Amino acid sequence: MNTCKGICHEYRATGYKGKHRYENGQKLCSVCSQFLEYAGIRCPCCTVILRTTPRGNRARKEIHEKRECVWH
Repeated sequence: MNTCKGICHEYRATGYKGKHRYENGQKLCSVCSQFLEYAGIRCPCCTVILRTTPRGNRARKEIHEKRECVWH
């Protein structure tokens, strides 16, 4: 089981401009419950894969349109 070790506080994201945090490249760790400004795919603290898109359907579509991804 993955637990927060406190290392993620060094990469903690502070504020954002725009509608969504994900637009600025911030990522969410679901275990640590923190938005991070980190280049890697996994959280440096608990090694869980970071979320790069919101869970809500409308917000997810907006992010995919801005990133020019194919949405089915």
